[in-house]
Amino acid sequence: MRRPIQEVSQRTLDDILSAPAAARPALLAGRWLARPEDSTLTAIEPVSVLEGSAQALAALPAWLAQHAREFPAGGAIGYLAYELARAFESLALSKFDFLPEFSFAYYPRLDKLPRQDFSPRLPSARGFEAVQLNFDSDRYRRAITKVLDYLAAGDIYQANLTQQFSVGLGDGRPEDIFKQLAAGRSPFRAFLRTPAGTVISDSPERFFHVGSRRIVASPIKGTIARGRDAAEDERALARLRASSKDRAENTMIVDLLRNDLGRICQYQTIAAQLFEVEALPHLFHLVSHVQGTLRPEVGVLEIFRALFPCGSITGAPKIRAMEILAEIERVPRGVSMGAIGIILGAPGSAAWEMDFNVAIRTMMIHEDRAILNVGGGIVSDSQAEAEYAELMLKARPLLRALGVAVPPD
Repeated sequence: MRRPIQEVSQRTLDDILSAPAAARPALLAGRWLARPEDSTLTAIEPVSVLEGSAQALAALPAWLAQHAREFPAGGAIGYLAYELARAFESLALSKFDFLPEFSFAYYPRLDKLPRQDFSPRLPSARGFEAVQLNFDSDRYRRAITKVLDYLAAGDIYQANLTQQFSVGLGDGRPEDIFKQLAAGRSPFRAFLRTPAGTVISDSPERFFHVGSRRIVASPIKGTIARGRDAAEDERALARLRASSKDRAENTMIVDLLRNDLGRICQYQTIAAQLFEVEALPHLFHLVSHVQGTLRPEVGVLEIFRALFPCGSITGAPKIRAMEILAEIERVPRGVSMGAIGIILGAPGSAAWEMDFNVAIRTMMIHEDRAILNVGGGIVSDSQAEAEYAELMLKARPLLRALGVAVPPD
């Protein structure tokens, strides 16, 4: 049973974005909870916070159930950092010292703002030298070669290698950075301010949605730059749809998610819909959908254990790909490549609903720096130059919002 969320006019977008960290303001904009695409959900001043390391995660189901009974008009909003995967598998993943591995705040009510014009303020432009990288372009290309060696040896079929960017904020403010990104209207945008820092997400990718005991996961694999006009857009779309590499990447991750869903769904109900196009202002993506009916005993933790982190940002097989990526990247990913989402109702109840994005195009702002990972899927026929160009295409809006000019390819 879908619960209505109240629309408010006395609270503005700026009220939410500028609220102090102690109030834990949260904003989800786009297609969250399968609402209309221009929805902007907000919450502030939670009654309770549950966060910490993997051991604390076991308390989540009872914590959700208790607060859903006490505050039926409310819900939990938060994130899972990539390194929370250590709760589910034996993985040697290092974490950021300042960041809890997961964090959820339970808000007594959720509000919906009227349709927003984000009216971004353009930041002052700085050169790319303001960015610190874990790989320069040459080392990134060598890292791709190393992934290709593992592919050739048969260890993996695909790996999602990421580049980490660290950028000083200068005179930038988190609220202005979010507005700049949100103007592009990616479908799963998020803003979370916590005492540990601020999370800003411009994700185009839904991780999964749960409602009425049905779950749907929507992985993205396949990216191409948009053209300068409608005719160029059509040619770009034709190339993307015809790309055997992009279709193969997409199919691999669909197969991985089909197997992951098989751990929690009635297997005969699992079905896939392939190769839809997601149009963003500067690029096109290929997105597929895998769905099924949850088994009766499945709750929140079972879903996380089966699916997290999303296969589209790890590779296949998932665990071996994560081991190889940790060896090559050698830096934590944090919320970037984790997940951000909302949980309504007590798990298993008629009102239970969950919606999480894959936290790509996502940055963590801690003290005076923004940290973000951007990457792409590497398969056996990947070319280093093309992969680097795709990486920078994805990173460009994030860096522009931080006031950094990306050098030409």
